[in-house]
Amino acid sequence: MIWWTAGLHAASGIVALLFAREVGQSFRRRRAPSSLCWFVALVLFALTALADAAAAVVGWTPWLYRLWYVGAAWLVAAFGAGTAYLVLPRPWAHAILGLLAAVGLAMLGVAAATPVDLAALAGGGPVGGEGWTDATVRVFSPLLTIPGSLLLLGGAVASWWRTRHPYALWLVAGTLVLASGGSLTRLGAPVALPVANLLGVWLLYRGHRLAREAHRSRDDDAGVGHPAGAA
Repeated sequence: MIWWTAGLHAASGIVALLFAREVGQSFRRRRAPSSLCWFVALVLFALTALADAAAAVVGWTPWLYRLWYVGAAWLVAAFGAGTAYLVLPRPWAHAILGLLAAVGLAMLGVAAATPVDLAALAGGGPVGGEGWTDATVRVFSPLLTIPGSLLLLGGAVASWWRTRHPYALWLVAGTLVLASGGSLTRLGAPVALPVANLLGVWLLYRGHRLAREAHRSRDDDAGVGHPAGAA
């Protein structure tokens, strides 16, 4: 079971890195803030997935846990901020990014100074915020993950409403599957987390690729020669 769990987490990290590579290439071409935010989110997703894989095999260390916990909250916020740039006026997206970044930096400072209770993390399996000796760090997580998730899901739904293109439904499905992993873990089914992470990031990746194809076809029909993507 340990190696199976570690393998699923590692596979999630690899998919996220492949996804990040494509989004990073898009950012170099277009310099879109949405692409930069999604690139950061995917790199953080890969790092947290690989941290999960390492913890499943060798157990948690204080700094591995800090990386995982802060990175998991930051990546959701980064996904949400990137989506805000796609669906909201630019000044609103700037404000959302600034607010989330301020909360994220405050969280990082508190997490770096808060001791980790390794006894609460024994076993190396899926965990939540139980590793903190001071619950203050846990206050920051929903301030990043709730608005980030709502923006990501709302942006995908808004995209589908405007275009009626199937790629948006893949993004909606990916968002819901990723969210379900954490919920099922809290309900006592930790084995669902690595499966949900792998399936969720793959669904987002597939939706992104379909969006690129849709935009490329649209631009070709209009005589425009540059590829575009979802982020």
